[in-house]
Amino acid sequence: MESCIRLAVVIITASISMTAFAAEQPFVPAAGNVATGEVNDANLPALPFMAEITSDDVYVRSGPGTNYYYCGKLRKTDKVRVVGSRFSWLQISPPQGSYSWISKQYVQIDPQNSTSGSVIGEAVRVYAGSDDVQPMHSTTMQVKLNKGDKVSLLGEEKDGYCKITPPEGAYLWVSNQYAKPLGTLMPAPQAIPAMTPSTPPAPAAPFPTTPAGTAPAKPQTSSPNEPPTMPSPEPLPAEDVKMTEFKAIKSRVEAEKLKPFEQQNFSELKKEVTALAADRQSVRVSRNAQALLKNIERFELVKEIAKAAKLQEEQFGQTTERIEAAKSEKLAQVEDLSMFAVIGTLKETTLFLETPGAKYFRVLDSEGKTLCYAHPTGTALDEDLSKFVDKKVGLVGTIEPRPELGEALVQFTNVVELP
Repeated sequence: MESCIRLAVVIITASISMTAFAAEQPFVPAAGNVATGEVNDANLPALPFMAEITSDDVYVRSGPGTNYYYCGKLRKTDKVRVVGSRFSWLQISPPQGSYSWISKQYVQIDPQNSTSGSVIGEAVRVYAGSDDVQPMHSTTMQVKLNKGDKVSLLGEEKDGYCKITPPEGAYLWVSNQYAKPLGTLMPAPQAIPAMTPSTPPAPAAPFPTTPAGTAPAKPQTSSPNEPPTMPSPEPLPAEDVKMTEFKAIKSRVEAEKLKPFEQQNFSELKKEVTALAADRQSVRVSRNAQALLKNIERFELVKEIAKAAKLQEEQFGQTTERIEAAKSEKLAQVEDLSMFAVIGTLKETTLFLETPGAKYFRVLDSEGKTLCYAHPTGTALDEDLSKFVDKKVGLVGTIEPRPELGEALVQFTNVVELP
């Protein structure tokens, strides 16, 4: 029994010494698992932990590498909350001033509160925002939201995207060479009570055992001033996962092609394909995405051609309608003019025929040539015909030949001034 107690004391004392030694070591990430990018370093505090920036103008990037666009800068002594690591990069909660983009077509704004919105689609992508990158080119996805998820709107819309506060699960990255942990989050060692012969020691608690070949679990603790522990992020998708994602997007592109031209919208799909085409780590996926991107551009060209053809067809139809209307108007005018025996300019004349005192007129065409002579009869005799002289008129009556005049004679009963 005493030998067991001594062994327990030795093990606990060694554990305390190792813990104190680990707390004094500088923050140097280990090589870790190259296949997954996970860092397994006994010197790292338990996640999450707070870190302090050690230099000015340190870029915060959308992903773990300098090939990712930056989303802002941090200054010396700024504090960040670290939730994970990958190689030489720390995954952090978005600092103050960070924002994200989400497609406007998948957000329904609360009519009672313009700063609040709800997602109306499934697996809607949220992208890391940057003041130096347009929303259409912000290709780093942070998280996917589903129908009913709430977003906090920051009041700016651009290129069909809404600026929002980074939602839960959206993270950014900073190089670990410009950050240092603020102490350890390991629990403080407990003092071992002194044992006396008169006080028998309590039985030692059995030590947990782990299966052979399995490393003991790292304790996940936090200090009272730190946020609760969160699980480490999953590793970046492997190429086969990326290919599965590409095939799903391709199926959505094919489905979009089957819609009527006026309902097709490739903007969101094009952005997702562009992100895959720019992936330098998955060459095969990148090449397939580039080919699909060209196909989408051809689909959009066909859509534009169809749109232009439809517009031309509508314009042609409108032109045809105008022509038909003008034709009908002309026909109506012709029909109205058919009531007149002759149309022309009315002129006085000294012509005298068989009836003494009868008044005669000449009717001239547009060139001033005599079309015929005219003589009022019936109700026209009661008209003051002088007001129609030198004006274009239409005469209602009958036409009869007069060989002795060399022209026809219109016996008119009514005269109408024409425009």
